[in-house]
Amino acid sequence: MYKLTSELLTENRDGLLAITLNRPQKANALTLEMTRGLAEVLRNARKEAAVRGVLISGAGERVFSGGVDVRQTSTMPAEEFRQARSTSFFAVLIELVDFEKPVVAAVNGVASGGGFMIAALADAIVASEAALFALPEIDLGTPALAGLAILDPLVGGALAYDLVQSGRHMSAMEGERHGLIRMVVPRADVQAQAENLARDLMAKKPRAFAAGKAWIRKPMRAALEAAESAMVAYRTMGGE
Repeated sequence: MYKLTSELLTENRDGLLAITLNRPQKANALTLEMTRGLAEVLRNARKEAAVRGVLISGAGERVFSGGVDVRQTSTMPAEEFRQARSTSFFAVLIELVDFEKPVVAAVNGVASGGGFMIAALADAIVASEAALFALPEIDLGTPALAGLAILDPLVGGALAYDLVQSGRHMSAMEGERHGLIRMVVPRADVQAQAENLARDLMAKKPRAFAAGKAWIRKPMRAALEAAESAMVAYRTMGGE
């Protein structure tokens, strides 16, 4: 297992790149260093013939990821740091949208905010029966525009709007009913089932898989780019 940092682990398992968000004591919340590292890992994996698919997991038993760590401090000026944090997180989202190879998310527990967005950008989610999904940004005074951009084409505007504007938790079973979750399994089976599914997708013809994925994600990519620009404008106007 290669440690990009102690909080972001990667391991090539016979062509399947396993990426682990390894900060369980902090709900696997994403620091600036983690998002920069994750974007780099995905960027490199796109070009590596030895990588045919990706599996993303969160360390521990309770949380996939609590999203971007809004409590992280920095020696940068506050606004510069907020912009750097946002830019690096959007870079992760764009890398996932553009990633031609299969990606599966193994969601063992709570996937909140940016953690939910990362999981939703996988080709498939395998979730624990106890998993919960939420976009609570509105309760922090921030619009989850990236969440809308991702979820609208996946589950439709009504559910996307509900989740973003209410900040409520969605159960894995509800997500499965809406087609967002591919499989709900006991927590002990999440990793094995997610890896099996990833290998099933890796067995497809790569060029055909990539072409279909690129086509379906064209509107999502454009929406994410617009969301990033809108968030810059929102902060410029004094938003959180």
